[in-house]
Amino acid sequence: MDDSLDAITRLERYHTSDFSLQRLVLVRELADTASEAGYNVTLSRMLPLLSNFVADSEPSVRQTFVEQLWPLAQFLIEGGEPGYAELTNTFLPFTFELLVDKNVQVGISAVNTLTKLVDLVRDEQVEPQLLNVVVTLAHDERAEDYRIVAAQLFNDLSPRFGEQRCLNTVIKEVEHLSTDSSFSVRRTVASNLGKLMEVIGPQASVDKLLPIYLNLCKDDIWGVRKACVEHICEISKGITREVRRTTLVDTFQKMVDDTSRWVKVGLYQSLGGFIHTLDQEDIPTELIKLFARMAPQDGAECDYSEYCAYSFPAVVAAVGKERWNELEDAYVSLVKDVEWKVRRTLSFSLHEIGKVVGPEISERILTQAFDLFLHDLDEVKVGCVTHAAEFMACLSDSAIQKHLHSISALPQETENWRLRELIAQNLGRLAELVSPKVCKDLLQAPTIRLAEDQVADVRLAAYPSFGKVMKKLTEGDKNESDELHTWLFNLLPKSSDDASKSHFQRRQMFVQIAGYCVLEGVHPDQFLEELDKLTSDKVPNVRLVLAKVMAEYIIPNEALKEHPKVQVIRSKLKDDNDKDVQYYNME
Repeated sequence: MDDSLDAITRLERYHTSDFSLQRLVLVRELADTASEAGYNVTLSRMLPLLSNFVADSEPSVRQTFVEQLWPLAQFLIEGGEPGYAELTNTFLPFTFELLVDKNVQVGISAVNTLTKLVDLVRDEQVEPQLLNVVVTLAHDERAEDYRIVAAQLFNDLSPRFGEQRCLNTVIKEVEHLSTDSSFSVRRTVASNLGKLMEVIGPQASVDKLLPIYLNLCKDDIWGVRKACVEHICEISKGITREVRRTTLVDTFQKMVDDTSRWVKVGLYQSLGGFIHTLDQEDIPTELIKLFARMAPQDGAECDYSEYCAYSFPAVVAAVGKERWNELEDAYVSLVKDVEWKVRRTLSFSLHEIGKVVGPEISERILTQAFDLFLHDLDEVKVGCVTHAAEFMACLSDSAIQKHLHSISALPQETENWRLRELIAQNLGRLAELVSPKVCKDLLQAPTIRLAEDQVADVRLAAYPSFGKVMKKLTEGDKNESDELHTWLFNLLPKSSDDASKSHFQRRQMFVQIAGYCVLEGVHPDQFLEELDKLTSDKVPNVRLVLAKVMAEYIIPNEALKEHPKVQVIRSKLKDDNDKDVQYYNME
């Protein structure tokens, strides 16, 4: 392509190019081209060319084109009434045409674009420009694809149609599609009722839409029934409490005995979420037993273990700690599951379950899982470490101290730097949970070790935690923080003679840790005094790190920015002869 041409001329010359890559590049730039060309030129020179892209032979061109219709429509509508006319006369028809494109990805992109374009349509034109078109698609017998798209759009566009249009027109059309001869259409109806229920409300959903759903649950085709169980949570949220507890629960329990294995798989996948929608109501014991049976029995492998582990926190939240005894055996079984993905899922949810069941159950059951996971594969350990502080907060002080040993020993035991990085990020939050003495005994050494780690990302993660650990230590006896304090100040040269021998990276490390200590309110005057001295450091990179620390989290702090010493440091850095240092201290 001739790059010397302006964008609109290039579009005119190459929009029918034999090279699909050239057409793709042009389509990707349509919105930018319109912005560059201006409103009038876009109307007169660009829009007449667009129909070529709707029928382009390359799917990627059609997909990119439909994605560009939304920003293009926005640009034109801002220009006035002619632009809005193009929305209704050009852009919407293009989008509806691409909705039924033979390429699935083009169709998906068209649906996404349409859900945005409808917000630009004026209310008085919703029915003629949107609803009537979808109704026409719903009755198009040429191919099932049209009716499938209609079933999806009745749901996706229901918020724009509004309650009255949905009650008067949409529900009747959905009912018609639910008895379509094509099982794919019926399956799409079963998968697309949730938003429509939200629009018309719980009672109308019970009266108008629930019967449609219940009929589809008995459909002869297993794929339709599978769609019903996969979307039962949406149905549950959209109907009244009483009908949810009776009719819907009964329907779910009957489908447990479905003849299709795939329907049963979908049912078990949805079971945990379904129980959670019954949230603290009188959840039937049969459902809890059914959920518990998804865990391995007597050490044997189970097809549903992963689904069970994933949903476990939601189910525990729904039934509460009072009914933990109905789930305990299943949980203990899952903790020992041979599949590491199951154990990994549980390791990430320990803290969520702990918040619900309280200290007694957490210390009796969950801490055993915690210790097992910490000695498991790294893929499993990571969940425990990520939420270690949140889980520890569910325990008593004595239990925290006991299980903190395992965490504090990990940095020495693992060669996985990403795991050490996670531990470094969490040490500060763990320090907030314990006494100064426990912090000194268990967290001080790993804090120093991680701050000295050979991997830069680990060191950077340790610096904020260093400040929090220091803060906790200063809350105790005066000498509790001595070792950490001494280590930190040993990063600085003792005299001018040492300064030439001291590596500048140690001073950079001091600057960053000291900044976090100041932020935590730990000896701010002392640390700011040392930082002030470093404004004259001979190495520009030390002053640059100081400038970044000041600009990124000390000066933005309301309690610190007016501190006299902060103002002095800021003033000196503004006058620094290095432009990069000056940059971070510009107003």
